[in-house]
Amino acid sequence: MSKILGICFLAVIFGLQLLGIFIPDRKTSAAENRALQTFPAFRVSEYLDGRFESKMDDYANDQIPGRNRFIQVKAAADKTVGVLENNGVYRAKNDYLMENLTTPDPKNLKETEAALADFAKSHSKLKMHFLLAPNAGNILSEDLPTTVQMADQNKQMDDFYASVEKSGITPIDIRSAFIKAKDDVQLYYRTDHHWTTDGAYLAYRNSIGALTGDKPEDFAPKVVKNDFRGTLYSKSGFVNGMDDAIKIYLPANRDYRKSVIYYTDTQKKTAEFYQLKNLKKKDAYTVFGGSNHPMYTIETPVAGGKRLLLIKDSYANSFIPFLTQHYREIVVVDPRYYFENLEDLIQSEKVTDVLFLYNANTFFGDDSLKIMLGDTE
Repeated sequence: MSKILGICFLAVIFGLQLLGIFIPDRKTSAAENRALQTFPAFRVSEYLDGRFESKMDDYANDQIPGRNRFIQVKAAADKTVGVLENNGVYRAKNDYLMENLTTPDPKNLKETEAALADFAKSHSKLKMHFLLAPNAGNILSEDLPTTVQMADQNKQMDDFYASVEKSGITPIDIRSAFIKAKDDVQLYYRTDHHWTTDGAYLAYRNSIGALTGDKPEDFAPKVVKNDFRGTLYSKSGFVNGMDDAIKIYLPANRDYRKSVIYYTDTQKKTAEFYQLKNLKKKDAYTVFGGSNHPMYTIETPVAGGKRLLLIKDSYANSFIPFLTQHYREIVVVDPRYYFENLEDLIQSEKVTDVLFLYNANTFFGDDSLKIMLGDTE
């Protein structure tokens, strides 16, 4: 019997790998809202330092057929025996699922800080700010299981803010506002890694003064979906017992002036920030501007010459509509997908201000920003 089981196990493993040869690689996972590792190109330098082996390991994990179903089965089995973590996601109190906090690679972070310093130095006439959003595992740490000890994200953020401030980039720290409001406002989704629109609006109200000197505009929330299950639900397979509500924020001022958004990758022009049809999709968070676009522009009816370059991750998607009454134009760039020359874009769009907006987990685990900024030299 043990021999038969061993043969069956090996047959399943080799069968899945063989099947994977005939199935095209998936570039992204809608369930996990991240890019998947495709078959890596062989480079001698990467082979010698171990990066090629690491990429091949990620490739085997990411491209295995039926990956999402295996995650769900494992999570169900883990929950049965009381396991609190699966695939980097913890079952926490108050029906929250929380992803582990990223510990940055020191070499990568140092190179990113150097790239930011060089960028700020070569564009000293531009007004620059960096808003690094804390994650749920930081602000809501008391809801984590008592046995879980995550990385010290506050120290990481403090050190990073000190570094960029020396470079001439002004930090915008919203942690104290979030801590003060966390008992009254749901700042993060229970099943997704993003902040809620309530969290994004609170961040806007506590940052727009530093960004522009303006007072914040008033917006009113409207619930558009009550059964949202996000990336942490899909990534972990845990069923936490409570779905999320998605809100959009609409202007409270009747004189609110609409903007025109132009997506360069799809060549689509629209005046709507919220794509309500996406609420029926698996990743309903794409109601905020759709999928992650490499670059798009927002022309506003605002007088004046302020033109903002917003370099961001997906946390910014629900934040952007609040900015439109403060800038004549907003140029939005996602370094993970933008491969054009940033310097040309700054010159052609006559940029006057730059805002970097990331969540800390994505920022500390990503190297796309340093690559993009390095290409401006």
